[in-house]
Amino acid sequence: MKRNWILLVGLVVLFSMFSSAWALDAQKLRIATLQMGSSWYVYGGVMGDVLRKELPAGSVIDVLPYAGGVGNMNLVSKGDSELGLGFPVTGKWAFEGQMAYDKKMPNLRGLAGGFDEYYVGIVATKKSKIASLEDVAKKKMGINLPTVTKGGMAEFATRQILEAVGASYKSIESYGGKVTHTSFGVITKMLVDGQADVFMQVVTVGHPAMTEIAITADVVFLGLSDEVVKKLSAYGWVPAILPANTFKSQTMPVKTIGTTTSLIASDKLPNEVAYAVTKALCENRENLGRGHAGLKAFNSQTAWKPENLGLPIHPGAEKYFKEKGWLK
Repeated sequence: MKRNWILLVGLVVLFSMFSSAWALDAQKLRIATLQMGSSWYVYGGVMGDVLRKELPAGSVIDVLPYAGGVGNMNLVSKGDSELGLGFPVTGKWAFEGQMAYDKKMPNLRGLAGGFDEYYVGIVATKKSKIASLEDVAKKKMGINLPTVTKGGMAEFATRQILEAVGASYKSIESYGGKVTHTSFGVITKMLVDGQADVFMQVVTVGHPAMTEIAITADVVFLGLSDEVVKKLSAYGWVPAILPANTFKSQTMPVKTIGTTTSLIASDKLPNEVAYAVTKALCENRENLGRGHAGLKAFNSQTAWKPENLGLPIHPGAEKYFKEKGWLK
């Protein structure tokens, strides 16, 4: 009888220890996004609503209106935000300490990805008579190339694509062309007025700036060859097809590169918190899609895949995906 009591007490203690290991108190979490009015800021708000509902009562979720696909890696790595929206491509750069980052950030982890679809849209004015970007290098064309602020995601994409086709910024300038870093408003005016020849931007379906350019400027959308796409995969980009009629006068599908939005954390985020956050988002797909149309593309069953994270998966998130049987 005594032995049975000892066994029972032992089981109760073990159960208590196991339960407490994954018991969750109210949480205070920050989500780094992008400026107010951006899709990412709205994403953060939608995710915040889900987490407030699913995490323990009293949990506080703050949506930070900064610092974008490049900057959020720094914020999360330094501990200035527990969570952040990112791109798998910038996650890869940050983890390896390349491109936008001068040091490795080995403490970054991925929770879930594949929330939406991003494409690199490439336009050329009809006046320029550019049929492909490879022509710029082959014909040594001195093009006028406007791009966004140096160091932003789209500017990195522009630089990488041009180098892949053999026409770096320096090469373009040596051909008599010019590279200008400026705002969307100025870029649109340059394209409409014939002061620019080519422009590239990381876009979603319905992207405001690219939509305006397609409507107001006389442009064509350019694709990338398989060879160029393969070269760019080294940076973490994946092959993508911009669907036909995404933008005005773009009547055919366009072969390009793309990425997706991911949710990142650091290895300091407790496993039980990472598990709860991942579970909450993956089991509220419909609520995410209702909050923003861009999030309708999210597929919980593939959210763990390396191409959707760009970073090692957080053990807490890994536990959830394995429990569901999606990650073997």
